[in-house]
Amino acid sequence: MGRGATSALSTRVRRVWTMLRAVRGPGVVLGALTFAHCAQPGSPSRPPAEVDVLDYVVGDPALWPRIGNHYSHQVIDLARREVCWVKYANPQRFECWRWDDQFVYHAVDHAVDGDTGESYSFTDGRWLPRRLTVPWALDVPANRIRWFARPCVFDQGRSIGFPYHQRAWLEPAVDAGGDLGIRDTLVLEYAPYDPVDGRSVPERFYLAKGAGWYRWARAGADLRFNQRGGPVVPLNRAVWCDAPP
Repeated sequence: MGRGATSALSTRVRRVWTMLRAVRGPGVVLGALTFAHCAQPGSPSRPPAEVDVLDYVVGDPALWPRIGNHYSHQVIDLARREVCWVKYANPQRFECWRWDDQFVYHAVDHAVDGDTGESYSFTDGRWLPRRLTVPWALDVPANRIRWFARPCVFDQGRSIGFPYHQRAWLEPAVDAGGDLGIRDTLVLEYAPYDPVDGRSVPERFYLAKGAGWYRWARAGADLRFNQRGGPVVPLNRAVWCDAPP
């Protein structure tokens, strides 16, 4: 790749980063359905050598929706092996992760800041191993971002190479605050990076055992949704531009 092409790619990656420096940041209503492995509060303990990350990613439905300085509602669809979080009490603004026996994948972010209706997904999307042994890290250099403008218009100019790096670790007996209390916590650090100069702005996701996602932080922002309350807002799947069948 020549210097001009490299410089152009770097500029385009930075432009996408600028858009992603928005607050990014869950189910089908479960009724009588319960999750035995998620329903019990996470008790402080020494983290085991290996954990099923769904114990941290999927929270007890009785603990949702939640507020704090941010609204979030968890929506689970077992048929799709998917968990989503509705944000801003808006059914059209959500983020979804999916899983199989090997990985949890980032499926879509449909909550780009500014209520623009834009969304994006990844061609790779590997987010966490299904079973985590710490310390853990993953580099995804060949990933591409797929960008959609409203209403689901594919934006070729913003759909570019978008490498990212993941790290995850366990922190025992963390005070999650609000109504969640002391719980073992999985911390996921996601860091998209410029392939030319390595520049990166990491984001951290905090997932409490039995309670799910409760905090998101990046330089200059710290969102917490750890108190039960707020309206039950469903997910509007119809606006998902790149939804699986």
